[in-house]
Amino acid sequence: MLEILTCIIGTFGFSVLLKVSKQKLIYTVLGGTISASLSYFLIQKGFGSFAATFFAMAAICIYSEALARIIKAPANIILLPSTIPLLPGGSLYYTLSCLLHSDRENFSIYAKETALTGAGIALGAIFISIIITAITDIKKKYSKISFR
Repeated sequence: MLEILTCIIGTFGFSVLLKVSKQKLIYTVLGGTISASLSYFLIQKGFGSFAATFFAMAAICIYSEALARIIKAPANIILLPSTIPLLPGGSLYYTLSCLLHSDRENFSIYAKETALTGAGIALGAIFISIIITAITDIKKKYSKISFR
């Protein structure tokens, strides 16, 4: 639970750093809470880092796209700070530390963890982006058809 709280504080800090307006600050912090909580609970349930990150990223992409339409703002304003809890900071640090100390065994373990987490973030965002684009295209296509 402490991990989730620190992720929420980190999301708030990055939101301020990215100059998110005060009206939208609560939405970014809520997005960070969603991503941190979902990732944490999926890892606790035995999901790997890739799957946990993939599903958490997909969830906050859906959240930010839906909220962007509700509050009439770009989705990136919500999405970018909400992604902060998913970044593989710890495993990246240990990867580079093991590289500098020539610890090949642990380097490969941490490098794999970092790569899987990064892939989960990227593929989760791409997956939802493709679905949103397809839905938008279908809506545009059918809105142009006149039924006379």
